[in-house]
Amino acid sequence: MIVDDHPMVREGLAGILERQEMSIVGVAATGRQAIEMFDQFLPDILLLDLRLPDQSGIEVMRRILADHPHAKIIFLSSSQGDASIFDAISNGASGYLVKGIDGATLGDSIRRVWAGGRCLSPEAAEKLSQHIASKKLSEREIEVLHLISKGNSNKEIARLLFVTEDTIKMHVKKILLKLPANDRTQAVVIAIQRGLLNV
Repeated sequence: MIVDDHPMVREGLAGILERQEMSIVGVAATGRQAIEMFDQFLPDILLLDLRLPDQSGIEVMRRILADHPHAKIIFLSSSQGDASIFDAISNGASGYLVKGIDGATLGDSIRRVWAGGRCLSPEAAEKLSQHIASKKLSEREIEVLHLISKGNSNKEIARLLFVTEDTIKMHVKKILLKLPANDRTQAVVIAIQRGLLNV
């Protein structure tokens, strides 16, 4: 089963997989459709995009795995953020492939997962190892970064989080060191690229 919000991607994938002698039991464009259709068709493999119009692919996967713990889900996404890849794998995905993969490799990856294995594209494996080795932002630091991305000053963030402005300055300093970034704007850009922030 294929889940992607772009019709061209859905049709292209269906054609590629049929040439790989796989049958498509369903295609969905939204997370809600994916969950309903999964219950209806119980596919051997679910190819899932990370970004859907109504909810994230991670949320869709969590919902499906709650009802079908043995579901085999492979993310096929253009997103190469290390945090996104880590979230997908740590929440139960059987694989993470980057769009642009050739048909034969996609077919081999699906067969490997169907046989009980896992698959990671080389790019995803590299990003995953970078994520594991990187200094992690705390939940509070991500919260501060999210408020920075909304255009709030340190003073405004302090008021929103009921702490002193000095506390926020300390959080910002740690964020810049951990990412590493030269300023607040670059920190937000890096966080979005890595999948730490969804703006």
